[in-house]
Amino acid sequence: MNITMIGNGGREDSLRWKLKQEGISFVENSNFVIIGPEQPIADGLTEHYESMYKNVFAPSKLAGRLETSKLWAKQFMLRNDIPTAKWATHKRSDIHYNGNIPIVIKEDGLCGGKGVAVCKTKEDILKNKEAFETNKFKSTSNKILVEECLEGEEASCFVLTDGKDYKMLPYCQDHKRVGEGDTGPNTGGMGAYAPAPLITDELDTQIKREIVEPTLKGMKDEGIPYKGVLYIGLMICNNGPHVIEYNVRFGDPECQVLMMLLESDLFPYLKACTNGTLKELPAPKFYKGSAITVCMCTKDYPEEYGKGFRINGLEKLDKFIDDIQVFYAGAEKVNNEYLTTGGRVLNVTAKAETLKEAQDKVYKACQQVHWEGCFYRNDIGYRAL
Repeated sequence: MNITMIGNGGREDSLRWKLKQEGISFVENSNFVIIGPEQPIADGLTEHYESMYKNVFAPSKLAGRLETSKLWAKQFMLRNDIPTAKWATHKRSDIHYNGNIPIVIKEDGLCGGKGVAVCKTKEDILKNKEAFETNKFKSTSNKILVEECLEGEEASCFVLTDGKDYKMLPYCQDHKRVGEGDTGPNTGGMGAYAPAPLITDELDTQIKREIVEPTLKGMKDEGIPYKGVLYIGLMICNNGPHVIEYNVRFGDPECQVLMMLLESDLFPYLKACTNGTLKELPAPKFYKGSAITVCMCTKDYPEEYGKGFRINGLEKLDKFIDDIQVFYAGAEKVNNEYLTTGGRVLNVTAKAETLKEAQDKVYKACQQVHWEGCFYRNDIGYRAL
């Protein structure tokens, strides 16, 4: 079986790794296309390939508005009675709030996971307003959302769906802040682990009843059935789960831990999502235990960073330890050596019987690899441990 993969990050590398184990090859032009990142979905690439009679694992451009416009997503949640934070929308030149603190300021359009600021003081608001007023994050929209700041613990929910039926994947938790203890600016993600012990069976049932099923039913009822993988960012509050945001693709780096844990073949589920036969498949099986991934980054990320640094020590990992996999995010092979090309360079990923064992494994592996200016968080998984 040949597949075309759109995207070159760590998420896509982990999908390739899993699918290659199933005997799948990757070519530039095939009849089955997986779109990894959100931007091609926003650009209408799903419709482009479907017009060529190809099967595409990705939602339509209209369904993609769940991520590409936070305002549209908020209005959708309001229409379908899906719990989320209270919010108001403003023009970029007129950001204000009603005096309540803390608040969250968000870009309406796509920003690579960086167009969000949690403001706990008036000083935070003043400091962050300039970034939004000057469109520092290069959003595609001129609208800004100001939200109440939900209190609780975050979790990531992943749903495979063909527009009618769905299958759940393990809940994950990620670490978006660049600094240890979840401090500093937001990033695309500094690491993740699964399954999330925060989610009990009772909470899982509530999330499906109050969030997953109303979301999929709402999209179908509005004539834009959602097909593909839906990533629902949750805040688990004292009064129940709330939606922070939707994403219309696998999370990055959550996809990496999901692929490490997935025991079932992946491709039958991707195919069923495209042709409406997901109901015929059993729930996917996952290995017992936990997986954790750590993003090894280049100095100064998520701000401007250098490129072209030689990565040393990768060869040590082949003999180093079992159940370790390196997924390449911002790196490329040049003359038999790897050079950095991005801010998030490598996703070092491990699985084990317990989260603590997986954490120990992954950090021993990280210590073997280095390049000029390399850094990573040393506390991924601390919330669960």
